[in-house]
Amino acid sequence: MNQFSLTGLLLVLGVVLHIEWTTAKPQAKKTDQLPSFLKVCHRNAPDLDTCARESYEALRPRLMEGIPELYIPAMEPLVVPQVKMDQDSGAIYLHSVYRNVKVTGISRHTVNELRLEPSKLKFIVSLTFPKLHMESDYSIKGKIMMMPLLGDGHCNVDLVNITMRTELIGQEYKKNGANFLKINTVTVKYELSDVHIHLDNLFNGDKALGDRMNEFLNENWKALADEVRPLMTKALVDILRASVDKLFASFSYDDLLPK
Repeated sequence: MNQFSLTGLLLVLGVVLHIEWTTAKPQAKKTDQLPSFLKVCHRNAPDLDTCARESYEALRPRLMEGIPELYIPAMEPLVVPQVKMDQDSGAIYLHSVYRNVKVTGISRHTVNELRLEPSKLKFIVSLTFPKLHMESDYSIKGKIMMMPLLGDGHCNVDLVNITMRTELIGQEYKKNGANFLKINTVTVKYELSDVHIHLDNLFNGDKALGDRMNEFLNENWKALADEVRPLMTKALVDILRASVDKLFASFSYDDLLPK
């Protein structure tokens, strides 16, 4: 996956690779109770996984406009004012900024697996996104595999068949007399089948050089995948941990998954 396809996926998941994410974050309403529209499942129920999937599916229509009560921003489209991204390891050395970012296709996903294991405080979810489209204004300067890269314009990225499996393992603790959950371990694995990218105005508008670079990026994204996978995985883990920590800190474990 080249650095730009990474940008698309990172923005889709609300993260920044390695450095900085600047965006308007959803303002959650102060409440002592979970929203009434959320179906609560009981951790000792024999059909817990079925209940959890039903609860999630009931929330899906609300994802379009976001669920501020649960710290979930609007997903269709997902709009990010600005992303700054730097990488200076391996075959990739880039400094870039992306503005007015818009991602579509997030809501059209499939739930492959949704499994809760309360006895181990383990939660597993696997999602597949058939196609995600990202467009933004960009500026970039650096090198990819020793090839210079310079541009300032508009970019479009299509990511095809992205599957991400996430496993969370937590630990209970007491706060104000209630049981809360803190996530200690986050494991993320992802795969995707194809990437299509186009960057306008590369090399100060030199069409011949720009066409060749776009062709190179599209033809070689698989070869670049190993270079960025560790950083990509770390970025996903960091943002997922921050997101779930906010949720679990706001509501007790007994509220989210009562006995």
